[in-house]
Amino acid sequence: MNKILVIDTLFNYERAGLLEDNELKEVTIEEKNSFKVGDIFIAKVKNIVPKKFAFVDLGYDKNAFLGITDKKQKDLYIFNEKTNKYTLNLKEGQDILVQVDKQGTNLKGASVTTNLTLTGKYIVLLLNEKSIAISKKIDNKDKREFLKQFANENLPKDYGIIFRTNCLEASEKEIQGEVLCLIDKGKNLLEKANYIKAPKRLFCAKTEAEKIIIDILDKNDKVITNTKESYDNLKKIFNNVEFYNDKLPIFEAYSIENKIEKAFNNKVWLKSGGFLIIDIVEAMTIIDVNTGKNITKSFDDMIFKTNKEALEQIAKEIRFRNISGIILIDLIDMKNEEHKKQLELYMKQLCKNDRMPINVYSINELGIMYITRKKSLCSLYEMVSSTCFMCNGSGRIKSDEYVANTILNQIISIFSNTIYNKVIVYANKRVLKYLDIIVIKDKKIEYIEIETSKVDYFKIDKFKE
Repeated sequence: MNKILVIDTLFNYERAGLLEDNELKEVTIEEKNSFKVGDIFIAKVKNIVPKKFAFVDLGYDKNAFLGITDKKQKDLYIFNEKTNKYTLNLKEGQDILVQVDKQGTNLKGASVTTNLTLTGKYIVLLLNEKSIAISKKIDNKDKREFLKQFANENLPKDYGIIFRTNCLEASEKEIQGEVLCLIDKGKNLLEKANYIKAPKRLFCAKTEAEKIIIDILDKNDKVITNTKESYDNLKKIFNNVEFYNDKLPIFEAYSIENKIEKAFNNKVWLKSGGFLIIDIVEAMTIIDVNTGKNITKSFDDMIFKTNKEALEQIAKEIRFRNISGIILIDLIDMKNEEHKKQLELYMKQLCKNDRMPINVYSINELGIMYITRKKSLCSLYEMVSSTCFMCNGSGRIKSDEYVANTILNQIISIFSNTIYNKVIVYANKRVLKYLDIIVIKDKKIEYIEIETSKVDYFKIDKFKE
């Protein structure tokens, strides 16, 4: 399977699109100036809710959430014999080492943990937990015994390790090299925390694009990026990297830009004439399967085939849109129990290619398939949208910053593909603010200048060559 990772880092986002045989499978979007899942902070404890949770300051607008169930680092928790539960052993104003394990949303801050880990290609190093775990996909007994022995001989005291599936194809030298490298990073990080004033980020995790390169791409695959800085950084971890310097925006050149719009479409058509309705609410995602135009003589076969086709598309949509948490699939009612079992097994098979752990449960008496998918990142829909200011949050619109990002890509496309040398942008003040930051202050586009700036529009000129 031929895979290409297309990375756009021109403006305020790092956007990555994974193409497999020219079909877009995944899209990740990260704000450059924000923190990421995996970042480690020396944080300041701000508020404590006794026996439940604490809020800690990472140095950003919203405080992060630290849960009571996070009790593996024993010096932070005490055991209450009366309630038979662990409670936080913290004080307000105290400094604490935490790692981001879930992104925040418009309504909630990020979630953090005191269980610190450093992730490599072959292993995950646990900095404050003495344990050994091996991926279930490594089922060779000799290999598992070798890895256990390797961990016992090479790990320092109080360090733990998780051997990832990539260990199957790795040599002992490669694994040992990564272990030593991560141990060195961990020791430096813990030492650094002793003299850094909170709140402060101590460790920057890999971007989502870098994680895709490490977890998914093979040596025969390709990475394409459109800034020199990104190109130089990616060459350190992957050999086959190309620098894109054509005038046409990179996401437009690879037909990715228009496909991101699909994240806003709640109706998805199937080839058979059926369709899906995808509704994302705060607590869960509900997907309704409909026959639509798909009407055949054999009613039972039509229902089974439509449901099967729907699951194929749903697996793609879940991965593409990064839908996580609880997912309810309202299938077309089936009386045939054998068909239900076949669909359950088929969905489990479809979900094997997903990077996130997915659990598929049996279809219940209401014809609903229940799925859970691990959540660490915001969905694509959440990343490019915000709550609507006109309807007090009952709907969502594209975020101001993402609209500004899209406008600038469209301007570049106009200047690249047409004879026009001037563009007037009409937008609200919030979007114009981001345009002003990106174009004027950050000077991200060298051949565009602001000729006139008024309350309601920008006039943008292309420099004469």
